[in-house]
Amino acid sequence: MLAYDGLVNSALGLLGLPTINFLGSESNFVPMLLLTDIWKSSGWGAIIFLAAISGIDQDQYESAQIDGASRMQQMFKITLPNILPTITIMFILSVGGLMSSGFDQIFNLANAATKNVSEVLDVYIYRITFQSSTDFSFSTAVSLFRSLVNMALLLLADRFAKWLGGDGLFR
Repeated sequence: MLAYDGLVNSALGLLGLPTINFLGSESNFVPMLLLTDIWKSSGWGAIIFLAAISGIDQDQYESAQIDGASRMQQMFKITLPNILPTITIMFILSVGGLMSSGFDQIFNLANAATKNVSEVLDVYIYRITFQSSTDFSFSTAVSLFRSLVNMALLLLADRFAKWLGGDGLFR
């Protein structure tokens, strides 16, 4: 779809616009990474939050309508408080995946033209472990450091979730 002769560039050519090197440009790498990550994760998030919303008792909404509550008031007084545990868990899970940065996605999108902007910690660990002179002790130390930072971020996210009024992971 994003190649020079792909669907998007063919449509741009039909409109008289210049073709865009989507996957071989450093300036396009981060936006492409963000777009593909949003595309990849939006379905999962929608399923989780729709399941949480469908678990809310409909009697609460009926009572609020009888009392004259608007849709916005129903959202802030009924929907958000009822899905707060789900929001908390999803927040903590997203902070837990923050340090991994989607290695598979970056590894598959990266190429020689985008090497300068596609180097993240996971790619660096992969490169020092398997590509250049293998240094297992150094790559293990970098991975351990990443795990310690990730654990600290998780504990901070747990405290933040409790500060917002959620349960968090630990009681």
